[in-house]
Amino acid sequence: MKKLSTCELSLIWLDSFIGLEYVNKQELYKLINGEKDIKSVIEKARNFIESKIGAEKYLLIISSANQTYLDFILDGLDRKGISAVTIVSDEYPEELKNITCPPLVLYYKGNVSLLKSENKFGIVGSRKSLPLSLKITEDYTKTLVNAGFTPVTGIAEGVDKTVIETALKSNGKAVSVMASGFDNVYPKAHENLINTLVEKGGLVITEHVPEIVAKPYFFPVRNRIIAGLSKGVLIVSGGKHSGTLYTAEYAEEFGREVFAVPYNIGVASGVGCNDLIKRGAILTDNPQDITEFYGVKVDRQEQVLSEIEQAIVEVIEDGGAHVDKICKALDKKIFEISPILSMLEIKGVIVKNGINVYGLCRNRSEE
Repeated sequence: MKKLSTCELSLIWLDSFIGLEYVNKQELYKLINGEKDIKSVIEKARNFIESKIGAEKYLLIISSANQTYLDFILDGLDRKGISAVTIVSDEYPEELKNITCPPLVLYYKGNVSLLKSENKFGIVGSRKSLPLSLKITEDYTKTLVNAGFTPVTGIAEGVDKTVIETALKSNGKAVSVMASGFDNVYPKAHENLINTLVEKGGLVITEHVPEIVAKPYFFPVRNRIIAGLSKGVLIVSGGKHSGTLYTAEYAEEFGREVFAVPYNIGVASGVGCNDLIKRGAILTDNPQDITEFYGVKVDRQEQVLSEIEQAIVEVIEDGGAHVDKICKALDKKIFEISPILSMLEIKGVIVKNGINVYGLCRNRSEE
């Protein structure tokens, strides 16, 4: 870890007391005010501090106001390969200072300079997303990375994982925000994913000290960091009560743009997205909606279709086809074809002309 200032050290010291509430840490930090002799400051303000946190917690912090305890904290972080950036550090992003309860300390592994990158953009969605939603996530992430954006996401299964993997495959970087400490990665199965992200120049951050275990309410609170870091947020998927929607709410509160992918009626994991669009989120059915919104020009390349997608197009080219005809022609089941048809709709290749009847979009058929 780099050499830290007295102010940075006092914040890391304060943050180590898990039982202290955020507001109490803020008050104590202001009281210490960069003084090196923390113990003397705390002793002089005993009555005030006890009135805020109680006698038991006061005794805990006064007994720990020494270099031995501070060295214990710093050595522990070093042994685990964890670094820390505080709200007074040069590396701390300005946009995060203006959110609700900005983290006093961010613990991280990886490329901390990503915190200062200009085009950070949040991409989040449900853990239980449809294959179609994950394909959409891939398309958007790849386009945004190639346009110079740095995706910001969580570490969950589904959309978060897809964002990270796609960013890395696209030779890009990503920022992952955890809702636990580094000793207790959640989900445990994604430890290797985090390590790979760090090894390939990405960044993993958390506001929690290493030993903290994720709790259900940590996840919506964590989402304020994703929204705060990002210039805008894309909601790929989310049910009516999905925790993903907290990210959109924080983004709105912080004055960030919210983009949402639209879904057909009856798709449970898309209800939240449709509700956001009704409330004013920007409807997006193409990654260029986002890049062009921010003035980043990306060449619209001709759609590259997979073998099965091209086969479907060839069946439809005769002037439209019912899904049963498509399935029969390709010897596939409806459940195998439906996600691919939806993806072709998203790509703007086909359009639904009736109940389960599909035709080619005019602009493609005229090419």
